[in-house]
Amino acid sequence: MQIKPSAELEWSPCLEGQECARLLLPLDYTNTSDTRTVAIALHRITAPTRGTSAHRGAVFFNPGGPGGSGTFLTMAAGRLFGIVVGKDYDVLGFDPRGVGASTPRVDCFEDEAEREIWGVQGGYRFVDASDDTLTMYRARERLVGRRCEERTGGKDGIIRFVGTPSVARDMAEIAKKLGQDKVHYWGFVSFFSALRTSDLHVSHYERFQSYGTVLGQYFAAMFPDKVGRFVMDGVLDGYNYRDALWNSNLVDMEEVINSMFIICHLAGERCPIYEPSPTLVRARFLRTLDALKLSPVPVHAANPPFVITHTLLTMQLVLAAYRPFDGIRFVMSTARALETDDQEMLAMTMGVIPPTARCDCAAQLPTWIMPNEAFYAIACGDNPASGTFDPEIFVNVYERLVADSPHAGPFWSGYYLKCAEWPGRAAWRFTGPLEAKGANATANPMLIVQPRWDPVCPLRDARAVTERYEGAVILVQESYGHCTISAPSTCTMRAIQAYFQNGTLPKEGATCEENEVPFVGRVKAEAMDAEDAELVWATRKLVDFVPRFGMP
Repeated sequence: MQIKPSAELEWSPCLEGQECARLLLPLDYTNTSDTRTVAIALHRITAPTRGTSAHRGAVFFNPGGPGGSGTFLTMAAGRLFGIVVGKDYDVLGFDPRGVGASTPRVDCFEDEAEREIWGVQGGYRFVDASDDTLTMYRARERLVGRRCEERTGGKDGIIRFVGTPSVARDMAEIAKKLGQDKVHYWGFVSFFSALRTSDLHVSHYERFQSYGTVLGQYFAAMFPDKVGRFVMDGVLDGYNYRDALWNSNLVDMEEVINSMFIICHLAGERCPIYEPSPTLVRARFLRTLDALKLSPVPVHAANPPFVITHTLLTMQLVLAAYRPFDGIRFVMSTARALETDDQEMLAMTMGVIPPTARCDCAAQLPTWIMPNEAFYAIACGDNPASGTFDPEIFVNVYERLVADSPHAGPFWSGYYLKCAEWPGRAAWRFTGPLEAKGANATANPMLIVQPRWDPVCPLRDARAVTERYEGAVILVQESYGHCTISAPSTCTMRAIQAYFQNGTLPKEGATCEENEVPFVGRVKAEAMDAEDAELVWATRKLVDFVPRFGMP
């Protein structure tokens, strides 16, 4: 259905018990003479207590990216989040400017078919600081930048007005329209699995960041007096993001990858490549991986047929680390299928390894759900040095990333290249400190929840961010994966619920265990009432909405 944009919030029914709106806000907050607007898409699930004194307002959700659609998240998983935060809050998803159903969108390709073909054309080699892949990646990113400028209104088009400060200001304006003095917020991982297969191409990894926590840091630094109940899950260092270095992320990636070999060993024969020790499991997997360098495996049983290469299996391993709770099963099964040339099993990997472009009219999704190039415009627009490639900086970034993670480092170094070839910066950049202390402390202390071992947002970053916001407390979940919801933990969800309901913060040094272990199942049984049972159910279901990278 079409929702007409308006300067005031005008809600329309869009699903059972859900409402949608499109709010007109200024395109350029720094120029009051510019009358152009953006239409911000909103989707909410109203609380049963709406209209009563028990109603607490709306919790804003951002699913990361940058480029993730909050309206799609709310539509897909909003009721689960409602169980966690409590039934006296509305669940509110919004699409940041340039993203999803908000208009104008940052679309640099004619249609999704053109975008898919462009992704596949890049080939299946990771960038390397010392060979011709670097020049190819740079050329491709330069072309995307030029195309985005041409397709989105030139140097004064939408790509200059989607920066994070503008999105933070939009949140403040939305809260004002809702009649809320404070913004309640939960920001975390991108909840998009690859909606189109080419989105998993080695040059298409826009959605793998925890931008929701970056947006949270910006908002709390810019509007500390408007911070209500504020949760950040899986934290990326805002300074590293703002400088577009992307070189602090992979500190714990190999630890997470190694955990999959440990769990495989502990699972015994339930793991397809079980060996008597984790070291032997790892060696067995790496033999299969290394063999692909000289002998890629053709998969003729698939339609269309394809070839599994060393690069593609590496991608599957790295991306499964986002969600090892389920990813371990598929990664180990793929390794076993490669050992035995199990064509039927290998055919099941088509679309995740490798990404393919193919016409599937029956599977077409609405245009507003489809990926676009918002990552470039947002992340690169926030960077003071966008459009300036420095070979020395790139080599340093590359070498640090590869030293931290030989598997993910080459893949991850492409982030720097995206912004190094981007044509311009945002019209409004926030250059102040990403902190809130003393007289500028947040109106309410923030809760930060973080896995012990996050593959792309290390605990080290989360601790550093916690120190920058006075009164903030960190709760560490003893699990592997990106964000706490990558592994079910009722303990963590209870802590988040207590925070939203009562403002209760965990004690310093508090930790939570996960409920289940891959291959093994539940760690321990719990006695629970109906309300607890509902929370346990919601906790387990939320894992299904963490990106299914590397899995069918």
